[in-house]
Amino acid sequence: MMKKVFALMLTAAMAVSLVACGAKQEAPAEEPAKEEAVEEAVEELEEEVGEAIEEAVEEAVVETTSDSSDLATEIAAAIPEGDYSQFTVGFCGMTLNNEYHIIVANAVKKSCEAIGMGVEVQAGAEHASVEEQLVIIENYIAEGVDGIILVPASSQGLISALMDCEAAGIPVINLDTQLDEATRGALESEIPFYGTDNYVGGSMVGELFAEKYPDGAKVAILRGVSGQTNDDDRYNGFLSTAGDGVEIVAEQHCDWETDKAYTCITNVLNANPDLEVIYCENDLMGIGSYQAVEEAGKTDQISIYSYDGISEGIQYVVDGKFVATCAQQPIVMGKLGVINMCKVLMGEKAESYIDTGCKIIDANNCVESLEEVKKYTEAINQ
Repeated sequence: MMKKVFALMLTAAMAVSLVACGAKQEAPAEEPAKEEAVEEAVEELEEEVGEAIEEAVEEAVVETTSDSSDLATEIAAAIPEGDYSQFTVGFCGMTLNNEYHIIVANAVKKSCEAIGMGVEVQAGAEHASVEEQLVIIENYIAEGVDGIILVPASSQGLISALMDCEAAGIPVINLDTQLDEATRGALESEIPFYGTDNYVGGSMVGELFAEKYPDGAKVAILRGVSGQTNDDDRYNGFLSTAGDGVEIVAEQHCDWETDKAYTCITNVLNANPDLEVIYCENDLMGIGSYQAVEEAGKTDQISIYSYDGISEGIQYVVDGKFVATCAQQPIVMGKLGVINMCKVLMGEKAESYIDTGCKIIDANNCVESLEEVKKYTEAINQ
């Protein structure tokens, strides 16, 4: 439809241009008749362009409305009947400076809005912003939210705020990064967890690596934030299936950040010019790694395996810059968080644990995967 609009606009512009040129070349006696005919043609084109634009806008509105209606139907079918407009949920994310976490936040936000439930979205400035999350949670408690959906910046360090939630009778659901055993054990009430089994995800990447490098290879591993369970699981899972021939020439915690990954791989390549593979525990670090590899002129030599499945990471698979990315299911996580919070708010029991699964995105399925993810990537203002 937009191509049609563009074509009609271009035609109209050309017609106007021809009028101007023709007016200079025709004899003065012929100008009135010529101008009248061209004006009529331009008016017809303008009308067609206007109708085409209106049609395109209507189609976009219908598509958006349809998506929202489908989500409302999906969520409503999974929750107890009731009036959810009386409730407000506070979402406390790890950060909104990472598209993966934006997708989780949007899945929560859209799901709440689809059933008329109030929702607030806040997150730390960086991946390890534990202190900011403590403030966010305490503010939610002071506001009197009915429930909190949490993606912790650390598996540890939030115990005081979680105890305050418990004392205030505010239920908490944990997504993506699981709170550690010590934190969970210090609380009387259970905190449900829905997220990826990152050990399994890491092992899936390791298997893919082993298929291409059955005799092993020289590998650099970029890790996330030290102390997060996601980091340990993705690392150990990869090594569990990558094979005995893996030679780790470098590994470093780059805190899930693009810039840190770029600097790290630049240094690694200076020390290891024969590097063959980079395994990055998230797509942002994969993107930084590719930038360094490209600058070094080694894109034909080095293969990059990534993790997360954000839109830019999937685009890198489409473009052949990544061999693959192991995609978590952040949309599923967000929906499940809302569905189970609704159960709790209506006096029912939430699911204690749900493995939301993951899948390898490679050249075979990257295009369709990218289309779905982009529906949840719009920025969120705090």
